[in-house]
Amino acid sequence: MYLKNIQLMSDGDRGNLASQSLCMTEMFLYELEKKFQTKDCEAIVLICGSFKDYKLISTSKDEPDILFLKNTYELEVPFRYSEFEHAINKKKILADTLEKAMLYLCELKNWDSQLVKATFKKMKEKEYKAEIKGRTKLSPDKKRKAYPLIELDLKQFTLYLVVEDNKRNILDKKLIAKTDNYLEEISYHMRELKWLTDHEVALFKRAHKTVYTSIRLS
Repeated sequence: MYLKNIQLMSDGDRGNLASQSLCMTEMFLYELEKKFQTKDCEAIVLICGSFKDYKLISTSKDEPDILFLKNTYELEVPFRYSEFEHAINKKKILADTLEKAMLYLCELKNWDSQLVKATFKKMKEKEYKAEIKGRTKLSPDKKRKAYPLIELDLKQFTLYLVVEDNKRNILDKKLIAKTDNYLEEISYHMRELKWLTDHEVALFKRAHKTVYTSIRLS
């Protein structure tokens, strides 16, 4: 079993922590490269609040739904939302909170703490700039490749269509959409990536009619 999802939540903040932390939780999962193996945990919910210490309060859901997988851990995490709310280094605070919680669970459940530490080291080296690169598609003549690129920030997600040559030089990068920080909104613009010719690639939307944005190379 592998870790698939992780969320930070806080009571009484109208979902602000949950939405703003998505950039860091998604970056963490992406940098893990789907390698984090557990015996009985697919998802983790970090309940952040004025707790004195970490406490694992649940390890499964009796009635899993679209929000929570059956094998979901719930962990109480010490966190001061009032300080976070006015901080200028929010991404670092979120990353540190996430790392400490993960290392606590690693010790408790004998998970791979070295992989967690290495992942957060990569995130720090990237200055917590969260980017998710989608699946690459080669042009029919195999001279170029295209992929969607999502940049995740605290309050906004930005989607680009990128075309590179075989030496990884970027030939074009086109803005597709800017959305609020909800992956569902970004996914609307990512139904299918398809090369129309050797020189034109299109990213189709999830719409009833055929709608797409394309890059045409000279």
